Amino acid sequence: MNIAPISFKLFQNNKPVQNNNYTDNRLIKPNYKNQLTQDTVSFQAATYKAISDTIENKYVKEAPRLKRIATTFLDTVESVANKFKEYGVSFVREMFEGTAVKEVDSKMSKIVRAKTFDDRDAIRTTLFIKNPYDLSILFDKIIPELGPQSDRIYKVARIPMSVGDLMERGYIPIDEIDLIKQFFEIPNHNNFSHLKYFSELRKLKYDYDDTKKLLAQYLKPGKKPNKDDIIKIAKTLKKDMPDIDIRLNKKLLDTSSIPEEYQYCVGKPHGPYEDIQIRFVRTTESDKEKPIYHELLIHFGPTYNRNAFKEHKWVYEPLRLFSELNIPIKENIGRYVNFDEYPEQGVAKNMADIKDMFRTKVSDKLINNGKNVDYYGNNDEDEIYFLDDEIEKFEKKMKSLKYHLKKYYGKQKSSAESSDIAKIQIEKEERADIKLVNKIWRKLEDTIFNVSHEYGLKE
Repeated sequence: MNIAPISFKLFQNNKPVQNNNYTDNRLIKPNYKNQLTQDTVSFQAATYKAISDTIENKYVKEAPRLKRIATTFLDTVESVANKFKEYGVSFVREMFEGTAVKEVDSKMSKIVRAKTFDDRDAIRTTLFIKNPYDLSILFDKIIPELGPQSDRIYKVARIPMSVGDLMERGYIPIDEIDLIKQFFEIPNHNNFSHLKYFSELRKLKYDYDDTKKLLAQYLKPGKKPNKDDIIKIAKTLKKDMPDIDIRLNKKLLDTSSIPEEYQYCVGKPHGPYEDIQIRFVRTTESDKEKPIYHELLIHFGPTYNRNAFKEHKWVYEPLRLFSELNIPIKENIGRYVNFDEYPEQGVAKNMADIKDMFRTKVSDKLINNGKNVDYYGNNDEDEIYFLDDEIEKFEKKMKSLKYHLKKYYGKQKSSAESSDIAKIQIEKEERADIKLVNKIWRKLEDTIFNVSHEYGLKE
């Protein structure tokens, strides 16, 4: 049994702890117990720049070599596509040749979002299959043709996956969960009898601290584990799996041709967007700790790809910026929250409404239009536009979000526990958040113009 350790948490979230129960604690107070020895915002920016400069220098040195390796990968993918053209496989090289090696800005954005320096798509391209739901094309043709059995140099990479996530895909974790169940069956959890359990669990590779914290919740005599208990604990365990994620509509998916070793690679789509993501490594590097990963995306065709690119630029990127706000928010809020008392939840409510508006009005239609053309052969596109009252509603939501943002920071600054130096820090975070909200506002206004201009009502 190969259980890989969970990644270290390289980035810490130092946002104030939020009171989710809305009890008598009327004010969410910043955690400024220690005096700041340095301007945190400037320090973080300086750190980011230092990391960015290091990666850029490394990229400049590695770029020629990576581009040569990428060219070989594109040559191979193009050859495979030509061989299986009769099965609806195609590769439009000119669409991806310029982006086969990730640029430094893209690398930095991925590091910040993923909170890890693990680069699993240094080289990337996209292959089209008219009917990707027929998985026999992938497993019987494309993967073998890229591999050593066809005198090629690529094999599917491996990745440590959460056992809990695999359970949600149907995996039965006999080896891992037997140990967890034994823990619950220990008759006396006091007197350190649970240490025997930890000594057994230590034989596996796992994140000791995270698992111990979760198990501490169940150190009560007579506690019986349910499925949720076990999945919570299993999520801290990692199992080595093929690095394939099949994110397609399961209702249309033919799973009968999936080989046993890949049977837990079927995930779920990200909203309306569907694809298959595979990472390959060269056979000469398969045993290296940090090989060069080659990411291959597979979906329906060029129209779908163009629309997905527009959706990413017009909707995903602006909405993702909300995650960079300093304010602590919880998107799944209750129905009867007093936003005057808890203005951060007023921010969250407006943010959720704005996300829902753009995903419904723009993302769903763009992606479905692309699929209709490439998969169904239907060139009739849904019109995408915003009516005047919808634009007005969007503007009101942004104004309300900004109002609650300012109100939140006003309460923070008026807190009796906020020292002068903490108030200076709060003001800096407020200015940064307002600047970010204005940036998101402008980008989404551009989105409204772009989609209405390109896909709006036809005369």
